[in-house]
Amino acid sequence: MDKSLVTETPDELLDKAEKDIATIKVLLPKKFYPEDMMYDIMCFHATMAVEKILKSYIIINGKNIEKTHDLSYLCKSAMGIDDTFENISNDCASLNDFIPKIKYSSKIPITKQDIDKIVKSLNNICDFPPIKAIRDSFNEKHQYGIIDEENA
Repeated sequence: MDKSLVTETPDELLDKAEKDIATIKVLLPKKFYPEDMMYDIMCFHATMAVEKILKSYIIINGKNIEKTHDLSYLCKSAMGIDDTFENISNDCASLNDFIPKIKYSSKIPITKQDIDKIVKSLNNICDFPPIKAIRDSFNEKHQYGIIDEENA
């Protein structure tokens, strides 16, 4: 097996992606001081979720994919399978722009406006029909979901 290729299964990738998304859903409505305390963590989980979802989609469709964190590259690879992935290419590029900020610098903070943009891009990608279909199938198979505290 080529060590430069992703070796995880689609289910392993989707499991981690769903946990990344759940982390954002839990953190987003919380109030922190300072307000931006958790923004970089939410941004990190958003980019990681999209990376894992795109890799999963590519592997499900019988293709190998290199180990990379480049969301634009992963989106282009998915476009090789289904050209409608062009519809989320701007969202992937937008999220891609945040990766260096969250990994390497605290001098360029993630703002509330950034988080709004990040969550919007994440939602656009998650609601994109080919992505939604594999997430729905995975979540149904594994019975994943968030339970409201009132209904727990």
